[in-house]
Amino acid sequence: MKSQWLRQVVLLILIGMVLSSCGSDSSSSQSQNGGYKDTKTMVLDILKTEDGQKAILTASQKAAAQDGGQLKLLSAGDAQHIQLAVKDVLTDTSNNKFLQTVITDPKFAGEFAKAIQKEMKQLQKDLMKDPEYQQALVSTMKNPDFEKMLLDTLKSTPYRQQTKTVIQESMQSPLFRLDLMNVMKKVLEEESQPKGQSKSGGESQSGGGSQESGGGGNQKK
Repeated sequence: MKSQWLRQVVLLILIGMVLSSCGSDSSSSQSQNGGYKDTKTMVLDILKTEDGQKAILTASQKAAAQDGGQLKLLSAGDAQHIQLAVKDVLTDTSNNKFLQTVITDPKFAGEFAKAIQKEMKQLQKDLMKDPEYQQALVSTMKNPDFEKMLLDTLKSTPYRQQTKTVIQESMQSPLFRLDLMNVMKKVLEEESQPKGQSKSGGESQSGGGSQESGGGGNQKK
């Protein structure tokens, strides 16, 4: 799951880099004439600069908002160079370490997560429909380590405080309070009735009906 997310992040970074360079004739001509090594070097150089990261973030947000409409501007050669560059960046351990550093930056990660929120949401929906993913998720939840971690989280002070806040906010809702009152009223009514009253009443009615039917039979005789 982490590696798949990392691949998507790198791919969007590279796409954003190409989109940001499409506005310049000189940049587009260099992209067409440049080879795989030039593309790789350009990607790494941009990732190492703060201005480059900001430009990539802006371009990726625009690309996500337009549903990838500008991707049609890329030629077949550009697309192939990008694919090779992505593959090389992902398989190079030194590049992976650098990418992890960039992705874990709070500001960059937060803004980038917003840019790809739609794609990630759809990915989660697709995974939840996958039988293999469902089985793996169930196996993970049954893992003793996961259960221990979940219990520790439920016992933690921050979680309890958050739960308390949610309950307090829910109690302020008129609809929630009305539903809660109806539930409590129903419970009190059920508890106030003597146990077995409805059962004995049903039996007496059944017995009375039998006697009436028996009496009717005797009259016919």
